[in-house]
Amino acid sequence: MSHSHAQPPPFSPSAPLPSASVSIPIAADGFGAPTNTLTEPVWDTVRRDLTRIVSNLKLVVFPNPFREDPGKALRDWDLWGPFFFIVFLGLTLSWSASVRKSEVFAVAFAVLAAGAVILTLNVLLLGGQIIFFQSLSLLGYCLFPLDVGALICLMKDNDILKIVVVAVTLAWSSWAAYPLMSTAVNPRRKALALYPVFLLYVSIGFLIIAIN
Repeated sequence: MSHSHAQPPPFSPSAPLPSASVSIPIAADGFGAPTNTLTEPVWDTVRRDLTRIVSNLKLVVFPNPFREDPGKALRDWDLWGPFFFIVFLGLTLSWSASVRKSEVFAVAFAVLAAGAVILTLNVLLLGGQIIFFQSLSLLGYCLFPLDVGALICLMKDNDILKIVVVAVTLAWSSWAAYPLMSTAVNPRRKALALYPVFLLYVSIGFLIIAIN
């Protein structure tokens, strides 16, 4: 009886060797492949940015620390929305001022830029993870209620009304920032992380009331 042995296939140098690891592109936010915006139509880019702005603004208008993904706006940060709200606040305050309008506009910008730096350093010192542009995005979006308050105070020059409106919008802005900050630091240090944000908005509220 003859036994036949199967011969191994001949080795081919051109055949690809099995790889132990597979490289998968990761986007900047850590989810899927990065989007190529260089070849897409301009309208698609604008529509995507507007959709992101509306989505992030909803988290500020309707703040809820118990939502399924409270840190979505911090992860999907952008600068178009915050830029508009910061410029709007500066213009509103400068229109409210009777003198030195340009200086008032510059002060509003400087206060918010300094606040973003302080917020970033504070979160990092507390052991959290955040970058400067995320801080600027957070402060800018959560500035929206104070923008509304500044516009109301511009149209109605009444000291009592100003105090009430600023108090309500200040609480609104701080409460909107709370669920976003809670995802950047340890839950036991949320109050420490939110404290400089609250002080910043108090400073903005003081400007809204004081400028005449």
